[in-house]
Parts: sequence; structure tokens; C-alpha cells
Amino acid sequence: MPGWHAERSARGLRATRVTSLTNYQIRNGCLRELVAGDEGELWLLCDAQTRLAERVATAERLRVNRSDA
Repeated sequence: MPGWHAERSARGLRATRVTSLTNYQIRNGCLRELVAGDEGELWLLCDAQTRLAERVATAERLRVNRSDA
């Protein structure tokens, strides 16, 4: 999955973000690391988190633009 680095660990498959998140994204549910039992689950989790991070970043931009007006 683009934007993620995946590896096997003692707990299963683990993926960590390649890029950093803003504090706003973290406060609003975006995760830096995911753990899954198999590749299908990991792909779905990474995809969901990627989409969430994109949407939260959009909300953050809207918030900043509103406060500048």
C-alpha cells in the first residue's frame, strides 16, 4: 500500500506510515501504526487510514482558511 511500510512482527503484520501526521490528524483518529492478522486485513486498514488522513487534512485546511478570513 503506498504511503505505508509493512513488515512481519511477533504480533502479525505491522504497517507504519512513511510520512508523518499532523497533530490535528492524530487528535482526530489517524494512526501512525497498524497491526493486522493477514495481508487482506492490513490492506483494508491501511486504505481506510489513508482515506481518513486525507479527509482530516482537508478539514484542517478548511479550519485554517476560516480562521484567516
